[in-house]
Amino acid sequence: MTNASSNQKQKLVTVIGVNYAEEIVPDLLEKSFETYCGKDFSKKHFQVSVHENTYATSAIVLTVLGIEAYRNRIYYLEKKGVNRNVAHDLSSVFLSKDSSFPVQDFEAIFNEVFVIRDVIVHNHIYEIEVVSDENWDMLSHRQKLLEGYGDDQKFRNFVNNRIRKTKNLGLNVQPGKIGFEDLFKVLIIFDTFVGISTKLFTNNYTPFRFMRKINSQWEDKLSIYLAQFYNRLPDKKYRTSLKKLLDSVGSKFDNFIPDYWDFFLHNRCPGKKCRDYGFHQPSHITKCNSCGFEIRPIS
Repeated sequence: MTNASSNQKQKLVTVIGVNYAEEIVPDLLEKSFETYCGKDFSKKHFQVSVHENTYATSAIVLTVLGIEAYRNRIYYLEKKGVNRNVAHDLSSVFLSKDSSFPVQDFEAIFNEVFVIRDVIVHNHIYEIEVVSDENWDMLSHRQKLLEGYGDDQKFRNFVNNRIRKTKNLGLNVQPGKIGFEDLFKVLIIFDTFVGISTKLFTNNYTPFRFMRKINSQWEDKLSIYLAQFYNRLPDKKYRTSLKKLLDSVGSKFDNFIPDYWDFFLHNRCPGKKCRDYGFHQPSHITKCNSCGFEIRPIS
């Protein structure tokens, strides 16, 4: 007969969404990047390849599910009831910890992340007309969002309808154009969110447990993992615009992220005239691929 006094009890909370970003998204990111690198960046495209699109859209949805799951965990630990708007919930709870937290900037950026999630999940339908030359190289295209899609307030507030991108992050909202470039931005915003949560609460609130094998060595920092993609970006135009975006996001949230390079916004070249991103790289490499500045370990 079992002695009831010797029984052990555990209390579990079913926050499963965070596991997707840890276990599945890296595989999808790598596959998306591989197909992205095969693109001819000298040509115009009305959509990305089916493979790049499939990997990227899947990873974006799973990453945003992770943000929402973390919101649920934070609110559970804070003994608060959640609302429908995740961005507003998160900004409110961050503001409760620091009265100087930039609520409007945060909500603008994070609502755009949820806009692209909605575009994918609800499969917004566009009619696209493409004009090509005799070699089937695209000359121009027209795209029309069908009635009944994108007619909610969030979409109207955060999307530039002329270019079909979100206003701050520049995320594509035409589903066929969503690819690696959008996914990479979303992952940096995810990383920034984890950083903010870690500083204003503790990492017990957002326990992101990243682990990836790179060049036969295990890496446990997402910022270093992302650096390898940043440093290998084949499209200079995208890299320039991405750096500008990172500088803008950093100017708003630098003070709300732990002051070390575990987070991508702080993984920067120490050179005052450079300050490019991706300085700390896999295999314990500390080198700026832009200016060449390097810190070598003492042998």
